[in-house]
Amino acid sequence: MVIIFLAGCGQENEKTEIHVLTAASMTPAMNELKELYESKNPYITIVPVYGGSGQLKDQISQGAPADVFLSAALRWMEELNEAEEVEGYENLLVNDLVAVSQIEAGFEMEGLDDLLNDEVDTVGIGDPSTVPAGEYAKQGIEAAGIWKEMEDKLVFASDVRQVLTYVETGNVDVGIVYETDVYGKENIQIDYTLTNHEPIIYPVGLLANSNHPGEAREFYEWLKTNEALNVFESYGFGVY
Repeated sequence: MVIIFLAGCGQENEKTEIHVLTAASMTPAMNELKELYESKNPYITIVPVYGGSGQLKDQISQGAPADVFLSAALRWMEELNEAEEVEGYENLLVNDLVAVSQIEAGFEMEGLDDLLNDEVDTVGIGDPSTVPAGEYAKQGIEAAGIWKEMEDKLVFASDVRQVLTYVETGNVDVGIVYETDVYGKENIQIDYTLTNHEPIIYPVGLLANSNHPGEAREFYEWLKTNEALNVFESYGFGVY
């Protein structure tokens, strides 16, 4: 009997997984980017991990598999950079923060003070300690001078997409989310655009402890190309 060993058999079709920790507000855009990139790079699998940016930053610091980080706030990227956990990062996108409600509720707002009206029992925001959208919302509410009066109405969520779900299911009357979160939502209306908060900037970072630094860098650089940026813009993001 002659036994033939095929060198590399079973490895030729193995795919390299690139773990991309991604702010929850970017979920639809990243899902499309994943498909687009994989179609052009058949031996790469993009593995998105979605959540609040603060939670994702903690996962990175605790050693979770991570190659690229897309944050909804500069703060978390800067902390990783100071800890030398980021090889490099750049500001990529911008967004707006809006108060939203179900269209059928017929709610109207001229300012954040209207959230104190009796017709608004609950207001959903991201947890300000870990969710950038929640932190921005708190800044805006505090700037309006109504944070103390609002506290009993506030319902905190683990990420901004959960806030939108609360609005869609009627678990809160009003939610404060990114403008991109309501893109294409036919049953949700934008009631008010908040302005008194830090600029909403999304940086992208290449992580220092990537298990696949070469492939991770290629994806990191591709996210900054016009091809990728056009996808982000199609979901309502602005380019930095």
